[in-house]
Amino acid sequence: MGKVLLTKNNIDAYISKNQSKLYVDKNMILTSGAQDVIRNKGISIIYDKSREAEAEEGTYTEMETITKMVVRILKEQHGMTDAAQIKEACNLILTKINKN
Repeated sequence: MGKVLLTKNNIDAYISKNQSKLYVDKNMILTSGAQDVIRNKGISIIYDKSREAEAEEGTYTEMETITKMVVRILKEQHGMTDAAQIKEACNLILTKINKN
């Protein structure tokens, strides 16, 4: 699937009436003109979490990236919220990874 280019000329097709948020995924590219139109209408731009994760991963070491991914999986897919449990699970997983 190709990328979708959102410009000031076509952005209205992606915005519903009374919409307060526009969700943008990794397959969408917003031009600065489209961003201006969105902001002028008082709409917040919400980027897909996978896009945020991709941006974050570029600034961390490999182990830090793995740790962030493990924490995200534990929280989002397994509903873990206790920081001590998350830390313990991460340590177990990272120890296992390092042994291989």
